[in-house]
Amino acid sequence: MSAIRFSHPWLLLLALVPLALVFLSRSPLLRRRHGLALSSYDWIPAAGRSSAYPLRLASLSRFAALVCLVLIAAGIRIDRVVAAKPPEALIILLDVSSSMTAEDFSPTNRLEAAKELLSEFAVTRTNTDLGLILMAASPRLMVPATLERDAIGQALSRAVAAGFEEDGTAIGSGIASAVNRLRNGPWYRRRILLVTDGVNNRGALAPMDAARIAAAMGITIDTIGIGSDTISRYWIPSASGAPIEVKARIQIDDKALESVSRITGGSYRHVANSTELRHALELLAADSRENPPTAAPQPDYAGIRWLMVFAVFLIGVEFLLTRFVFPELPG
Repeated sequence: MSAIRFSHPWLLLLALVPLALVFLSRSPLLRRRHGLALSSYDWIPAAGRSSAYPLRLASLSRFAALVCLVLIAAGIRIDRVVAAKPPEALIILLDVSSSMTAEDFSPTNRLEAAKELLSEFAVTRTNTDLGLILMAASPRLMVPATLERDAIGQALSRAVAAGFEEDGTAIGSGIASAVNRLRNGPWYRRRILLVTDGVNNRGALAPMDAARIAAAMGITIDTIGIGSDTISRYWIPSASGAPIEVKARIQIDDKALESVSRITGGSYRHVANSTELRHALELLAADSRENPPTAAPQPDYAGIRWLMVFAVFLIGVEFLLTRFVFPELPG
């Protein structure tokens, strides 16, 4: 939708001036009649009639040019309502390090519970472009931001814990990879959902520095820390390929994860079981149901340029008609 507005509407009164001039030129009382006496001798040829059409066209061009200049002086503009931006974008950054195989989440382990509940979460985000990055020693893009929900579910179903050479948790690098995927998007809101159970121990970029980069770009990071403060059984990869069973209390850096979210204006939740994880995802889904900001009408001043070009064109037409097509008689 668009609406025509004027910065100085009172200047539209100037349009009455050319109207008054046209009226006065057509008035029988003010019109001056000019005559040219010619001899009646037969050897002088009769004067031919010339059409008044070019003169009328010249007057019309002059009048239209004056109207265009009045509209320009009044500051005409067209306020166009910018089309709504595409829906928000959310990149899911899922930790797949070996500690995510800890069996303190039902029905199997942390990773399987996260995969199942994130798949359900993805289905509910019908108006969100979703992407998926798996994070261990380095981030790995699985699905770019898209509305294809099946792609997210399929990628999550294939996700497995990291192998021997890829084990670790590179939170800073994972955030940077997600930011890179969101930095040039047209979305009205961009978010990262970080799901992890550990401490940043791989990668060259610190999580705080990555969070500051995200904040500078207007990207929000919501973090969910997974894990119960108990001794859990999990498997770590080995060089031989056979995983090694370990029983230990897995450390999670709640303070650092909370700081990462706070820097970007996001939220942090620590969940200890599948029920709490489901609730945390429901809260995130509820937060994103807010209506997108309404775009204010954007003034379009291109019409002024076209009016100026049209006025110059009309003045040129009037000049050509009066000087070449229908010139005045010499005095």
